[in-house]
Amino acid sequence: MRIQDLCALAGAGALLVVTGAAVRAQGIAITPTVGVYTQANSLDQLKESANTFSIKRESALALGGNLELGFLRASLNYVSGATVNCHSGCGVSGTSDVGKGKILMGAADAVLRPIPRIVVFQPYALAGIGFKKFNYDANTNVSGAFASVKSNSTAAFHAGLGADLMFGGIGIMAEVTDYMSQGETDPATGKKQLQHDAYGLMGLRFRLF
Repeated sequence: MRIQDLCALAGAGALLVVTGAAVRAQGIAITPTVGVYTQANSLDQLKESANTFSIKRESALALGGNLELGFLRASLNYVSGATVNCHSGCGVSGTSDVGKGKILMGAADAVLRPIPRIVVFQPYALAGIGFKKFNYDANTNVSGAFASVKSNSTAAFHAGLGADLMFGGIGIMAEVTDYMSQGETDPATGKKQLQHDAYGLMGLRFRLF
C-alpha cells in the first residue's frame, strides 16, 4: 500500500507539473469586452400553459469578459434592455414592443490557434458548451399570460472566430460568436428551429503570465 500511495502521489505531482508547464507556456489572460448582441434568426418562442408567443429580440449593447488558461477559456456576456417585439399571440394593443429582455450567456471553450502569430497578429477559432438565460419585463399593454412568463434558460453549443493583436502583454481582440440551441416549433413551418444568438465583440486583452 505504501508503494502504491507513493506512486499515486508521484503521479499527481507529475500531472501538476505538466499542467503548470502547459499553462505557463500558453499563458493566462483576461479580456473585458464590449459589442453588439443580435438574435440571428427570425423568431423565438415562449410558452405559458397552452399559449405560445412568437417574439424577436432586437439588437442591443453587450458587455462581458473572458478568462483564458492556456487553450481553455471561460466567457460571460450580459445584455440589458434588449427590446422584445411580438410576432404573434401576444395580445398586444397598438404596438409590437412587448417589453425588455435581460440576457446572460456564458460558455467554456477550447481556443484553437492553428496559424502561428504573424508579428503581432493571430487568428483563432473557438468551440465549446454554454448556456442562455433570458428574463423579460413585459409592458402593461401585454396579455396577462405573456406577463407571467418571467424567464427562459437552456443549454447551448458555442462557436466563433476571432483575431488578436498583441503588443507585449497588452493586446486588442475582435470576434464573432454564436450560441446555438434548440428552439420551439416554428408556427410558419411546423418544424423545430435552431435558435441562434450572436455577438460581435471587441476587447482589451491583458496577458498576466
